[in-house]
Amino acid sequence: MDQNLEKRLKRQVIGKPHRFWAVAPLGFEATLARELQGFGIEAAPTNDGKVEFTGKITDAWKAVAYSRIANRIMMHIADFKAENFRDLEKKAAEIPWELYLPCHPERGSASSPSLLRSLSKRSASKGEVEGSISIHVTCKHSRLYHSDAVAERLYKVIEGGSVPLAAAPAGASATPSAGAPRNAPKAEGNVPPQNIYVTLIDDRCTVWLDLAGEELYKRGHERFVNDAPLKETLAAGMILETIEILRLRAAHSAQDDTAPANITLIDPMAGSGTFSLEAAYMASGLIPGKCRDFALKHQPAFKPATWNHIVNFTSHTPHSTSHTIVTSDISERAVEITRHNVEHSPLATIAPELVDPQVRDFFSYKAEDFKPLAGQTVILLNPPYGKRLNFDAPKLYAKIGKHLQNECGDGNRFKDGIHIAEDAPKLVEISATKKKKVVSNL
Repeated sequence: MDQNLEKRLKRQVIGKPHRFWAVAPLGFEATLARELQGFGIEAAPTNDGKVEFTGKITDAWKAVAYSRIANRIMMHIADFKAENFRDLEKKAAEIPWELYLPCHPERGSASSPSLLRSLSKRSASKGEVEGSISIHVTCKHSRLYHSDAVAERLYKVIEGGSVPLAAAPAGASATPSAGAPRNAPKAEGNVPPQNIYVTLIDDRCTVWLDLAGEELYKRGHERFVNDAPLKETLAAGMILETIEILRLRAAHSAQDDTAPANITLIDPMAGSGTFSLEAAYMASGLIPGKCRDFALKHQPAFKPATWNHIVNFTSHTPHSTSHTIVTSDISERAVEITRHNVEHSPLATIAPELVDPQVRDFFSYKAEDFKPLAGQTVILLNPPYGKRLNFDAPKLYAKIGKHLQNECGDGNRFKDGIHIAEDAPKLVEISATKKKKVVSNL
């Protein structure tokens, strides 16, 4: 690396604090803020699907490596007024792109990466070329209101107009079908895209660099999914929010130990096993970003030794709460998918016994099955929902609520709950003192 560039990187990127956004599943901003604080990162939720923090770039690398809830970690790189395309191009040209974007191996210019066109909110997909970037633009209440045109101008500034732009592949953001692989490693030789997020609000342009590349719900290993799969980040958020509810309940009852060290987690509608796998990762102390390739690894400021220390030699093991996990589903196919996912995950070599799925109907569970094997019992349900699935939701949810009340006795034991469906408490016929309206984004 050029000595002058290295000095500028140390001074402008590595050595000074930056503003970051951690993008959370809607409804879990406060949960993500608590998670980041557990890593030593002071963060504040913004209640619009984002959590903001200020720190060194190595703090953001920790968030990328450790966070189980965040979908993306983005670094603020520029902020300027742009009332017309001339202002936009002039200010964008002043951004030192060579400090943020990787060199193209053939051309050797840090400011001229090979480009993959991805206008507006279209996302990049698998077959991308090395060094590709995608610019995502959102315009609101601005004179520059055409997001595609803004992205075009930014591409030309970054690229210098010397390389033609290729169209983004069709169907990039399609929902995976049942039984289809998800989270599979990228083909050898491919690297994550460099995503740039741009917002133009009230003629103010803000530019963010994505440090992850692909969304963080992907854990870096092959995973098959069943119908209407739940994202890993959302499942982890629900588990961590449940742990927080247990902690607050213990604190309110003046117990000596307010940390729920032992939890029996029952996942009786396992589907693809997302709840069980995420709980097992927490119990075993697996770092979610250890097996992943990230955009940050290909950016000029990246230091391999620092990253290796973060993922291999840290004394802090996030979310190491001990779990006993009971996994089942009425579908043999779902159980087979869950077993496949365990076998192809890091658990296979560390603690495969943590998730042992069995074929069983949820309504066959009796009172003795819900008694805690260790500590406190948590039942996490992801029943069918949504227009894509053909079922009678009110009837099923009411049946679930009645079964829980019959087998567990005191209905007040279920007063704390998290519900995907806004009307779930009414349908299940169990009152809830805490509700979250969340979006799966699948």
